[in-house]
Amino acid sequence: MSGRVVRSEVDPAAIPAPAREICAALRADGHGAWVVGGCVRDHLLGRAVSDWDLCTSARPERVIRLFPRTIPTGIAHGTVTVVRDHEHFEVTTLRGDGDYTDGRRPDAVRFLDDIADDLARRDFTVNAIAYDPISGVLVDPHGGLDDLRRGLLRAVGDPSLRFGEDGLRVLRGARFTASLGFDLEPATEAAIPGALHVLRRVSPERVREEWLKALKAPAPSRAFAVMARTGILAVNIPALTAPSKDPAGWERSLRAVDACPPPSTSRLAALLHTVEAPLLEAWLKMTKFSNDERATVMTLRRALPLGAPGGWSDAEVRRWLRKVGRGAAKEVLDVAASLEDEDSLEGLRARVEAALAAGVPLSVAELAIDGNAVMAALGMTPSRALGTLLSGLLERVLDDPSRNTPEALMELAREAHTPPR
Repeated sequence: MSGRVVRSEVDPAAIPAPAREICAALRADGHGAWVVGGCVRDHLLGRAVSDWDLCTSARPERVIRLFPRTIPTGIAHGTVTVVRDHEHFEVTTLRGDGDYTDGRRPDAVRFLDDIADDLARRDFTVNAIAYDPISGVLVDPHGGLDDLRRGLLRAVGDPSLRFGEDGLRVLRGARFTASLGFDLEPATEAAIPGALHVLRRVSPERVREEWLKALKAPAPSRAFAVMARTGILAVNIPALTAPSKDPAGWERSLRAVDACPPPSTSRLAALLHTVEAPLLEAWLKMTKFSNDERATVMTLRRALPLGAPGGWSDAEVRRWLRKVGRGAAKEVLDVAASLEDEDSLEGLRARVEAALAAGVPLSVAELAIDGNAVMAALGMTPSRALGTLLSGLLERVLDDPSRNTPEALMELAREAHTPPR
């Protein structure tokens, strides 16, 4: 992929000093110690590394005794978090996994002494690289460095076995094609359909997490194209029928998700704009998107498609703004522009910006008079009639914003009010 930088070796100076010190302490105690996995991969690719994960031949109880500040993060699976210089580093004992009866985590683990045996259980070759910062030796038994150079995502060993162990791996594989810009190795991709029954066991929270990571990629469509052609989408979101029923429309959605600027909620709305609103809302809830995320996506979804905004009057522009809200207006236009011709929306964008700059009232609360003033002037009490009257005033202001003065609104209120007999 253009722009990919693959280093020939790890720069020890790039590894945080506390991580190197942890490895040195483990080595001095007679154990092997390496930085491993995604951090090595990203460093070799010239990407920023947020977390440096370590592995060691030392058993978890020895790690706890060796370092003064530790947290037993996942001690059943060999992981201890070592706190050093106010930084947290996960240190995991080399291990081999037992059966994965739940399709997600091994029923039991056995601790090992050989780093090659540990790397053999990992998902993809580019994640199965370890580096010893003390000796400077790079351990790459599965050709991960060559795959990094080729931009290839390949399962470690038999892909059917790897995917059968952990259903999340097929989703991670699709996501990595977007976040890394890699191609799936043909045999690895061919093994995904046979593992979909294992994917069904993955929790909705983990599905959401992988989707959001994919949506943050430079070209999210790479991930979702893989999901569509391998059957992942049919498992994750059955309500999305476009890939099979409307291939041309699906291609449009893929182009839109790439064209749509962040945040992820905008890109999600662009991708799923063909899903009926009630089904989409149910899916967002089932997949454990937050209340704010659900509200944002549904606001965007219900605003689409815009229709023919070029023919809207100024009052229709203001009513559209009231419908979507000030905060969502730009996102709606961004999503619409990704799905439609940007030129056709440019005029609407300018008109929306002008209305927002003018401070046009979009709710009853923004009128130049409030319910208390109306009740005092007209002898009304809090009631449905008062709410109806105020809503009517807002409609008049949306037709003509110059009416939003206390005097003009009070005159309109008197005209509209019919005192009870």
